[in-house]
Amino acid sequence: MSDDPVKLDYAPPVARLVLNRPDRLNALNNAIWDAIPALLARAAADPEVKLLLVSGVDANAFAAGADIGEFAQIVASGAAKDYAARMGRATRALASFPKPTIAVIQGPCVGGGCNIAMCCDFRFADGTARFGATPARLGMVYPLEDTKRLIETVGLGAARDLLMTGRIIAADEAKAIGLVDRLWPADQLWDETHAYAATLSGLSQFSIRAAKAIFGQILAGECEETDLSNQLFADGFAGEDLAEGARAFLEKRKPRFTFS
Repeated sequence: MSDDPVKLDYAPPVARLVLNRPDRLNALNNAIWDAIPALLARAAADPEVKLLLVSGVDANAFAAGADIGEFAQIVASGAAKDYAARMGRATRALASFPKPTIAVIQGPCVGGGCNIAMCCDFRFADGTARFGATPARLGMVYPLEDTKRLIETVGLGAARDLLMTGRIIAADEAKAIGLVDRLWPADQLWDETHAYAATLSGLSQFSIRAAKAIFGQILAGECEETDLSNQLFADGFAGEDLAEGARAFLEKRKPRFTFS
């Protein structure tokens, strides 16, 4: 097993970004934040990768939050702005990843771990998952960007509750407020995740990535058609995926899409 604190595993058409500090419940440190953007860039550039999973290395934890030992040193040295910049680069790289992303969550998913999960398009969990946005427990403040992401995920009322109380919630409550999209028993989580990934991988990657790009524009405040949305719509009509999809429909067979 790699000793890197975060690593990228390949099983095309899926890649898996693995948080890999099992002895610390995958507590997040500068080494993890620094490595994430380059690993994501590699997966984004690989034409064989159609989808990214994000998980802990084992079933014990997704990520239990910041590495408090390192964090205390950062605070003492006055390097908080540098830490925030590192974290921001990593989370923005994940939130803007052009292909579908699924966080697969077991065990604690707290603080920065919860933020990583919210950067993904989907969050799948089992009953062991626990969630929390906990800056109030440490005297910290969530940045505006992270707070916005939380509100977009669970709504304003639930975001207020989670941030102001710092409480840890179980997987079923997380599912009820929209923090979890799919909830399965532990022995079904990975099989169901791979089945969902196979469904996405078999569809038009052009359509899926265009939808993701348009979702991003809407979340950024766009309410009317943009140059990008108009171009994507036009490219769809001119693209090979639509021609293949139409042929497959008429021939009553499964389409063989080629966009990658």
